[in-house]
Amino acid sequence: MKRVYAGMAAMGALVWSTFAWSAASADSLPKWTANIPVKVAQHFAFDTSATADGKYYLADGSNAALDVFDAKTMTLLAQIPGDFAGVGKSFDTSAPAGVTPVPGTSLVYVGDVNAVKLIDVSEKKLVKTIAVSTSGLRADEGCLDAEHHVVMYSSGGEKPPFATFIDTRTQAVVGKLTLPDSTGLEACGYDPKNRNFMLNNDGTKAHPKGEVDLIPVASVLAGKPRVSHVFGLEGCGAPTGIAIGPRNDALIGCDPDEGGKQTTLIIDRSSGRTLAELPFGGVDQVTYDPVSKRYFLPAGHRSADGISQVGRKDAKFDSALGVVDAVTRRLLGSVPTGVHAHSVAVDGKLNRVFVPQAGGADAEFSSPGVSVFTAR
Repeated sequence: MKRVYAGMAAMGALVWSTFAWSAASADSLPKWTANIPVKVAQHFAFDTSATADGKYYLADGSNAALDVFDAKTMTLLAQIPGDFAGVGKSFDTSAPAGVTPVPGTSLVYVGDVNAVKLIDVSEKKLVKTIAVSTSGLRADEGCLDAEHHVVMYSSGGEKPPFATFIDTRTQAVVGKLTLPDSTGLEACGYDPKNRNFMLNNDGTKAHPKGEVDLIPVASVLAGKPRVSHVFGLEGCGAPTGIAIGPRNDALIGCDPDEGGKQTTLIIDRSSGRTLAELPFGGVDQVTYDPVSKRYFLPAGHRSADGISQVGRKDAKFDSALGVVDAVTRRLLGSVPTGVHAHSVAVDGKLNRVFVPQAGGADAEFSSPGVSVFTAR
């Protein structure tokens, strides 16, 4: 996540969806149900979040902890310290960062400065520090290949940026991939159908506005991670989040700089072909819920006119949670959120969407915490 928030800083064809606020559309959109307060000394600094096995996990920079919530009762169960760096002088020196739980276990990987931390939630303690650098910069976002027992973390602030691959059974680093032509790295996702890690790359000489790099898991298991294919991203501006969807789809969240058109892309995971370009952007983390068959896109940098203000000192954002129908690849609409909302996780079985936010004018978002919406 290179974007600094004040709180933390037609099938098979190209579609430009029409944004419609019809009554039927509004009725089908998520509904705000609760706000789980999180106590902070100053501002609420948070990074990515995730759900697994009835729990919701959040990287909480303000308290330098992994926050653990009961997804059913919507209560904060614990704030596990983990010896995280906390809020530093810059974005890349702040942690905790990317949260990656291992379903079926009590283990959660969390990015930190110089390392990836392994937290045992049942024991409420740090059990392993896995060093990835000595630069004083953080391991940022992660993704899990549960089949082959590999977790990947990108270190986008490094020069040059690199990705680290860790065996989830031995906790040993089994490979590193340096990307010397990259201007930074963002979110990754594992594609189980094609057995590739998909990595959002901020930009290269060939694709200065961003690309998606495919890294075969076979190359990782062989100890020689490599990029097998590169997909240039036309119409994105700056790739941020990635969500592996149904069929062979992947949704790419975008957050372009000032003046850029705010969009979201859906691409084919094998060819990189754009399947849909949606008029909603300014997002960071994105996710797919297989129960509701929807993508959820928190847009803390959204502008009402769809033109990015990122980088402007007087920027005024209209934070919202966008919803995309994964079957039709159409934008259903959006609902308001608190300010700086850029992280999201879904528990489809419970019909709940979790969106941390730093407060706002509306009563629902009057204090920092995690807003909870229905998924459908």
